[in-house]
Amino acid sequence: MLFFKKKKKDDAIEIKAYFEGTVLPLEKVNDPMFSDKLMGDGVAIEPDAGNLYAPVDGKVASIFDTKHAIGFVLDNGAEVLMHIGMDTVELNGEGFDLDVSVGDEVHAGELMGSIDLDFVKSKGKETVTPIVLTAMDEYKIEFVKTEGHVNIGDVLYKISK
Repeated sequence: MLFFKKKKKDDAIEIKAYFEGTVLPLEKVNDPMFSDKLMGDGVAIEPDAGNLYAPVDGKVASIFDTKHAIGFVLDNGAEVLMHIGMDTVELNGEGFDLDVSVGDEVHAGELMGSIDLDFVKSKGKETVTPIVLTAMDEYKIEFVKTEGHVNIGDVLYKISK
């Protein structure tokens, strides 16, 4: 039996691993939009397998038509952006099979779809997938895991006001 304590407004929200793979700091992502933290701060995962899981408890706020980027709004109002692969916008959604829609409530660890990693790589694209907190001035990040192997649901970082 699980007991849930009521969340206080200032409770940190956990961002959890959404791919099984290797986590790396944003500075190591091969794209200045992410490595220079122009989009926000966070971490990235180099996936070992293509199943994509929800990183948070929250709402799907946006999905790009090309399915390579998904925005989430968390219970504390923070917004995070997941960008699947580098330059994958050019694939026009090919190789991306998402089972979520804008407005859906998701729970961390819930399967959201799958990415054909071999297809993405065959098109010369990297599969490294950052997840960033976009409103850096309003929220703080506490990093938990920024390197090494991660399994689905491992905590990557926490966001608080």
